[in-house]
Amino acid sequence: MNRRTLFISAVSAILLPDIARANAPLAFVPQPGLVGSGRLNILTVPVLDISLFAPQSHWRPDGPYALQVTFLRDLEARRMAGHIRDEMRHIGAGDAGRLDLWKRQLETVLPDMRRGDVLTGVRDHEGTVFFFHYDRSLGHIAESGFSDAFFGICLGPRTSQPRLRQAVLGLS
Repeated sequence: MNRRTLFISAVSAILLPDIARANAPLAFVPQPGLVGSGRLNILTVPVLDISLFAPQSHWRPDGPYALQVTFLRDLEARRMAGHIRDEMRHIGAGDAGRLDLWKRQLETVLPDMRRGDVLTGVRDHEGTVFFFHYDRSLGHIAESGFSDAFFGICLGPRTSQPRLRQAVLGLS
């Protein structure tokens, strides 16, 4: 075996299990296909890579789909939940009491994320949101309105990141 083949085999053995584990939540989306993907930069610093998967690559807000997020920086769960709440407030997703409740629920579900970690949020056909860290189920939030608020941060027309929305929806 030459050195190049040996190197490719070694890299594949290291990376493929993580890729397979990250795609396991997509089994909850019938015939999943990539809709689009994009990168969130904050002041030119790459923070997240986001990909949207939907049945046959056709996204519908009321259908099942998965938003897969690869972290390009470390992020504490508490800070992440606070940022999500703030973005939900920005899009007008609920009153302060409801947003604080969702923040507390997120703090119990989400782990601290490290660079390279993959978090997937899956919306089922009933609107329940299931969270996965790679292929490990973290829990779910089934509260009325949460799904629209959570995914609306990235996919909704009032997002604070319209270019990212366009890329993730495959419109750019």
